Order: sequence, then C-alpha cells, then structure tokens
Amino acid sequence: MLVTRETDYAIRSLRALADGKKKTLAEICKEEAVPQQFGYKILKKLSKAGYVTIKRGKEGGYIITDEFKERTLYDLARVMENPMDISPCVVPGYRCEAHSENIEACRVNQCLSGLQQELDSRLKAVNLYELFSA
Repeated sequence: MLVTRETDYAIRSLRALADGKKKTLAEICKEEAVPQQFGYKILKKLSKAGYVTIKRGKEGGYIITDEFKERTLYDLARVMENPMDISPCVVPGYRCEAHSENIEACRVNQCLSGLQQELDSRLKAVNLYELFSA
C-alpha cells in the first residue's frame, strides 16, 4: 500500500479539524493546501465513515466527531485506500499463477506478507487524535 494523494489530503483535512472548531471547505483547503476539487470528495468520504460531521446551510461547515479520538492511521487508510495491500499475492485466497495450490507460498510471498503485517501493525499503533495533539 502506498499512501495515495487522497489519503494524504484526508490526513491534512483531519489535521485542520483536530482543534474541534467548525471550518468551511475553503478554510480547510486553504489551511492544509488541499485542492478544493478533492476536498469535498474527501470530506464526504470522511463524513460517511464517521470522522466528521457536515453542517449544512449559511453557518455550515465541517467538524470532527468524538469517534475520531478512537481511530488509527490504519482505520483511516482502510477508508481511503482500496485495496490496502502492498501486493495482490498477500490477499487471502489469491491464486498465484506461478505456483499450484499444493506448493507453499514462495519466498517473495512470505517476505511481502511479513511486510504487510508489519505495516498494518505500525499503522494500527498510530492514534490520529494523539498524532494531531502532539
């Protein structure tokens, strides 16, 4: 998994909202250098996942939810990235054309699977609230 531009913009958007204040799309995008054409799409995705609440109307904007405090970088990546795997061969049930089902996973698969587990573990260890509060 690579951190895509979309995930990077999601991290920036959450950082802009981490102070708990309601902000408009324009404020978030300006503060964190997120292009507005991406900002709306990203914030809509974050709202659907429960990270932010959208307030509509003249006094509208975006505000971070309390659920945000329990979320990790791994959780955010799962929302933004699809798929999140570093290689298709680490996905359970992947059928490798180079090996039959009778053969154990190759050394490449073993290495990539280990890296995927380590990456997932590291991402799960980073709480977003703590990351932005530091």
